Amino acid sequence: MSSLLGRSRPRAALAFTIALATIAPDAVAAGEPKAEGAPLSDAYKQHMANGVKLYGDGNFAAAIVEFEAAYAERPRASPLVNIALAHKSLFEYPKAIAALELALRKHADTMEPEDKAAAESAIAEMRALIGYVKVELSPSHAVLLVDDEPQPPGTADKPLPLGPGRHRIGARAEGYEDAEEAITITSKDQDKVVKLALVPNKGWVVVKTDDPEMAIAIDQVPLALGQWAGLVEPGTHLVQMYRQGGPEYAFQVLVVAGKAQEVRPDVGGVPIAVPRSLPTPPPPPPKIAKPPEPPLRGAYANATGGVFLMLGEEGAGGMVGARLGYRISTPIGLEFIFDYANNQIATKSGDSTVRLNSARFGGGVRLMSPGRKARFVATIGGGLAYNWLGSGESPGGVAFINLDTGFELDWSGVLVGLAAQQTLLLGGTDTADVELADPRVTLGLGARVGLGGW
Repeated sequence: MSSLLGRSRPRAALAFTIALATIAPDAVAAGEPKAEGAPLSDAYKQHMANGVKLYGDGNFAAAIVEFEAAYAERPRASPLVNIALAHKSLFEYPKAIAALELALRKHADTMEPEDKAAAESAIAEMRALIGYVKVELSPSHAVLLVDDEPQPPGTADKPLPLGPGRHRIGARAEGYEDAEEAITITSKDQDKVVKLALVPNKGWVVVKTDDPEMAIAIDQVPLALGQWAGLVEPGTHLVQMYRQGGPEYAFQVLVVAGKAQEVRPDVGGVPIAVPRSLPTPPPPPPKIAKPPEPPLRGAYANATGGVFLMLGEEGAGGMVGARLGYRISTPIGLEFIFDYANNQIATKSGDSTVRLNSARFGGGVRLMSPGRKARFVATIGGGLAYNWLGSGESPGGVAFINLDTGFELDWSGVLVGLAAQQTLLLGGTDTADVELADPRVTLGLGARVGLGGW
């Protein structure tokens, strides 16, 4: 067991308590039995070695910190035994006993039989030195302090063990003056009583307006809306309840230390008249703004289809196509346009019609509203169109301008939409039978189906 016992483990309780006199430089390593389970870490060994050195220097408080760090690194009996010895050197017998009892209760499997016996004997020896004090606290919720060290709640509910010597027993609580008593304890003191009655230094005031929008101020300091409760210095105070544009109440309230009182618009103080320049009500708690939506970016593709009318011609035409693009931000995308369209146009004689085919290639800018599920969409673009007649005769390539406007629904990246499509198509060169020189305007309605990668 790595304790300050050194190489040879004393068997008697007295030897256990004075074993430090013969400590060796390698006491930690020499005193450790074969480690159970995983090997001891370097951090554990370092903390133990530092604790032994500090103990040897007489710095017992610092040694306890190192041994506690070793125990946190690897819970076992050895650090607890060393903690007990350090507390004993500080004459903190209750803490030394607590450390040894924890070692026996939880880590007896890491102790040699003679070390267990030595620990039990040391506990019995130190118990014979301890006196007990019963502390009576008023108020009962006050924090108990022993030699300036706060004790856990409930400590005063049972006798408090103390080593022989002088001690300071104190208590503190909000709204009360601190109290302290110096006592001397011997081993014969088994039922000494210390009474600590704290004297109130503030009064408890509750202000209720029965209106959650009414402000409360004490001595012109805004405190809350609707209701407030807290400790107030003794004396006369100005309590105000008010609402901008509404009723106002003002009272002089006498606060008495240790007393509780309630103030309402109709009871609790002496009404007084005050100027209407009331203190500004406390601001409402700030609202946390919704975080901004991240920009939508990603590739997209749409298949298109629809029907159109060409101004100046009879009958309707049809078109199919595709849109491939990339959404560079929430409102803007850049896309490639391909459309194929055809419809019947009249010949020069007017007695017959011929089919005009058009394959259009170009690009455009897609503008979108920010909705995630539904959005308005407009595409402005243009490019070149290759036209040919049904007989195969071609009037050549011409320019076109295109405008799509509509809306789009988005189901987790599946895109469905409708769009009105307007196209301005330059006519090109006339043929023998067909006049094409004039620009042609088509007005159509198309459907869109595709995928969005944002």
